[in-house]
Amino acid sequence: MKLLRAHWLLLCRLAPVLGVSLGGVAIEAALAQQNVSGGIRHSQLRGVSSSVIFSTVNRNDARAALKVWFDIVARERGFLLDSTVDILDSVTEIRERLRSHSVELVTMGAVDYLDLESGNLVVPVLTDARSSQGGALYSYVLLVNSSSGATSIASLQGKNLLVASRDGANTGIVWLDVFLGQQKLGRAASFFASVKAPAKAQACILPVFFGAVDACVVDEVSLNLAKEMNPQLGRLRVLARSRPMIESVIAVPAEPHPYQKELIDSMLSLHEDPRGRQLLMVFKTNRLVRIQPGDLDSARELWRDYNRLSGSAPSRPLGPGPATAAERDQADRGKERY
Repeated sequence: MKLLRAHWLLLCRLAPVLGVSLGGVAIEAALAQQNVSGGIRHSQLRGVSSSVIFSTVNRNDARAALKVWFDIVARERGFLLDSTVDILDSVTEIRERLRSHSVELVTMGAVDYLDLESGNLVVPVLTDARSSQGGALYSYVLLVNSSSGATSIASLQGKNLLVASRDGANTGIVWLDVFLGQQKLGRAASFFASVKAPAKAQACILPVFFGAVDACVVDEVSLNLAKEMNPQLGRLRVLARSRPMIESVIAVPAEPHPYQKELIDSMLSLHEDPRGRQLLMVFKTNRLVRIQPGDLDSARELWRDYNRLSGSAPSRPLGPGPATAAERDQADRGKERY
């Protein structure tokens, strides 16, 4: 039962990101039909995902679930899909796959892309729209109870903090460390009495609302969703807000492969199909959108500023996946987890 549930949760989370590529693969198969003399059509999709995407899911379950999903949908569309899904632990492994031309689609967090972009091996093309207005960018916010006397982050010194991040790179705490540094207040681990990281944003928001902790950092997408479910949460007060950022990047190799345009177009049109809209709804995403010029600037600036902080581990301070043990030990010093 636990394995079945893990598969289902994974499909709910990832089908809109990777599974949408099947529309493009189906187009590829159709275009390739002229080269097939009878019989069943065949196509290929080699996908790579950063393990940061699967930080809370068993990767073997992830591979199995995604492959089953690909194959079932392919059969429904009349072709056999030769698909592979590899979950890689490091940007170095992703880079090698790109150099060896053995991948057609890469799904990763923004920080992974930033590590790769200088090599000119990959092109960021899509991201997921998360705001209620359909935009791709969102901010992290520092929240306190409306009855709190805190008027600035300096007022929270020695208090208890909860932090929830949407991604495995723990962008919420990264932004907080940078913000504290800009205010000349040191680092979160030493500034606050305790810093805990629940797995879900709701487990950060509610304790602040009920006065169990002093403050929390969450993303605005999760906060807005929580306020829709419980309008009383609108009484929480925002002390600080990050620049809007994108969370994930869907990229293709810099060297175009056949039917790349069709693949991208099919992913962009997912929301136009009833079944596609259902998948996006489960994924809490309105649609996939093209990455626009400047969309990555705020993330690029944030990680640049973080890496300049004294004692910061390079590039990936809190990521539970690709980070080394030494990086995690350093990042988690003074930081508790539920």
